[in-house]
Amino acid sequence: MKKEKKPVPVLYTTNAKGSLSRPGSVNPTLHFYIQMDEELANEDPKYKAYYEDMMFHEIPQAIVNKFVISQPLYITNDRIPFFMFKSNIDEWSVKEFCKAILQEFSFHTGKDHNGIYGFGKTMFLENGKKPRFAFSAHGEKLTRSEDLKDFQNPIELEGDPADQGIMVPLYAWKEEKRREELEADAKAASAEEEVVNW
Repeated sequence: MKKEKKPVPVLYTTNAKGSLSRPGSVNPTLHFYIQMDEELANEDPKYKAYYEDMMFHEIPQAIVNKFVISQPLYITNDRIPFFMFKSNIDEWSVKEFCKAILQEFSFHTGKDHNGIYGFGKTMFLENGKKPRFAFSAHGEKLTRSEDLKDFQNPIELEGDPADQGIMVPLYAWKEEKRREELEADAKAASAEEEVVNW
């Protein structure tokens, strides 16, 4: 008697054009994010903006660049970040890199942080389209299914916080934002000046 395969959870995209992943393909997928420190967010108003900038820009770019050989695709579903890999990926290396990110984020913020980590298989599909070729039955959207629990395991900071050169330090980020605000204020002030022609 043939054993029925378990349906694979799905990650959707609005458009698969330009993507290396073929709609209907089943790929190794990473889910990783750092848990925000609410106490630090209340103490430092810039911390939350720094956290969001790192989580949705710097860290995804670092993961994509680190594992470029495995052709990663950064994708969010319901604002939850995932990384889908097209070819060979070593889960141990991915997890170690996520731990290094935790170490560095903790180093830059001066406070230990933990994260959420998960690694498994998902199917890649375009919204509103059925796959032309699929060798596995597709299940529900991952972010709205019970399978999401398999991708949400705690990952704790190991070792001492250290600068790994992965992301922009908090002090440098604050300085850059301050400089941008000064430039915006200067532009606004010069636009308000009355021009008088003699």
